[in-house]
Amino acid sequence: MSRKCSIQLEEYDGARRRSSIMETKGHVVATEIHDVSGDNAAKKQRVPRVFGYPVSIPFIIANEFCERFSYYGMMAILFIYLKDKLQLGEDTASMWYHEFQALCYLTPILGALVADILLGKFRTILIFSIIYLMGNMTVALTSIGKIDIFQAKESTITKEVDGKVETWMDYTPALWGPLIGLHLIALGTGGIKPCVSSFGGDQFKKTETEKIQKYFSMFYASINAGSLISTAISPELRSIGCFGEHSCFPAAFVIPGGTLLFAIIAFLLASRWYIIVPPLGNPLVDATKVTFGLITSNTQECEKRYGAGKVADTKQLLRVCTIFIPFIFFWALFQQQSSTWIVQLSAMNGQIGGFELKPDQMQIFNPLYILLLIPAFEYGVYPLMKKIGIPTTPLVRMVTGMVFTSLSFVMAAILQIAIEGKLDEYNVEHGTSFSFLQLQNESFPYLRENQIHRLAMIPQIFILTCGEIMCSITALEFAYAYAPESMKSVCQSLLLLSNSFGNVLVIIFKKVTDNYVIMFFMWAGLQMFGVILIIIILRVMQGPLEEFKEAATAANNSQNPKMDDIELEGKKNGNQTPPPAYDNTVEE
Repeated sequence: MSRKCSIQLEEYDGARRRSSIMETKGHVVATEIHDVSGDNAAKKQRVPRVFGYPVSIPFIIANEFCERFSYYGMMAILFIYLKDKLQLGEDTASMWYHEFQALCYLTPILGALVADILLGKFRTILIFSIIYLMGNMTVALTSIGKIDIFQAKESTITKEVDGKVETWMDYTPALWGPLIGLHLIALGTGGIKPCVSSFGGDQFKKTETEKIQKYFSMFYASINAGSLISTAISPELRSIGCFGEHSCFPAAFVIPGGTLLFAIIAFLLASRWYIIVPPLGNPLVDATKVTFGLITSNTQECEKRYGAGKVADTKQLLRVCTIFIPFIFFWALFQQQSSTWIVQLSAMNGQIGGFELKPDQMQIFNPLYILLLIPAFEYGVYPLMKKIGIPTTPLVRMVTGMVFTSLSFVMAAILQIAIEGKLDEYNVEHGTSFSFLQLQNESFPYLRENQIHRLAMIPQIFILTCGEIMCSITALEFAYAYAPESMKSVCQSLLLLSNSFGNVLVIIFKKVTDNYVIMFFMWAGLQMFGVILIIIILRVMQGPLEEFKEAATAANNSQNPKMDDIELEGKKNGNQTPPPAYDNTVEE
């Protein structure tokens, strides 16, 4: 089937290519949602409405809020749980934390394939949500170290509280339980990540453009609301005492797990009203076959076997994917705000009157800044840049974002120098020899009384968030703008892979040095290497990328009038049944 014919059949069938949201740290990601005519179109006319929206939409948004509350509530305390409660030490805790993060951004490819080829979105969301819940409950249950089967060792903790020495029992859970639970969570969250937002988009009529845009705004807000609330609550829950211990990680884990149960219930309650789009195939399979063909043979042979259109699309996809390579460095730095920066915060003073601002609670500033800064950049910073003659091209924005990200780690290194300087002053004054590692230990709270306050990290979090907005969000827009029409969802899935590889990079470089000052400067330097790399790649790829985009735009513009004639002729003849949908599989 020719490329021209395939596009016509696809449009005539009513397959709607629109931007939807797939959650990746609360950002907008463009994927594909479909509106297949026939029985579903008739059902959309009958579905009850709430404030003009399909009745299922509030349930889908509630599901997303609860799921994100669950995920970020667990993630907020995970590193401290691994490092302190399981007593793994910083290096091992960091390894398992970033391995888990890497899996969370790798498994969406599996979820997309299962939904698009085998089960459809509804059943994929339901099945992987149950796997997700099993993982949450496993982590919560096995964190009760008092139960012998989950216990690695038992000890006592002595701590001075309000001038009194108090003693608690401390039960260290075994590592096998959390590892099983975390890998189930990674599989579950990855399975539903590419499905939920576009499943909500499937519930609308294709003419409801304004309502679809408002739905995506509400969906995005639910992501950040869940993140904000749970990041504030979970550290408080883990700090209370339960089961005879001075901490209560079981409560901090079971609340997110219970919230996920509500997410599943909310999702099921609206099942009678859902528009279920059957699996339509996933172009990742096509792209993989064509790529392998290009490696093992030449372009001419591939065009004969797969068609010139698919070969051209795959080449464009590969060009876009080369832009993602420098983002591995960006994500390696960004994800350390929940691991390495937590270690730094643990050595700082968190007292605000009678309240202690906990290290893991500082993570709340990132989603808060995102909500505030996105409109500030869109309606303030970028227009101002244009007004004073500074270009706002994707290259300028992404490079600037990476420079900001590097700068945030330079600031982290300067802050580390100040922290260690304060510790040296304490050791000289009191004739002691405490180390930075002991400064983090809760058994020595008096060491942090004269330390730099945790709020001093706010500037570097602010700079990192600015870098995230200019770099990450621009990359999402760039990928969607230049990806072939048939492979936009594949392109976004591959963009998530750069996040996965970034976490792997953290694991690889973690053992390079134990000196935090050197380590922060090292990561800042690696990010600047990424800046040089993306400039070189874009200089080389910009021409071919633009040529393909212009050719695709011209082809679409020339075909649209013909499509209008076809649809008009069909209506005149009383033909209400469209041709069969375009088969997206590779023609062998």
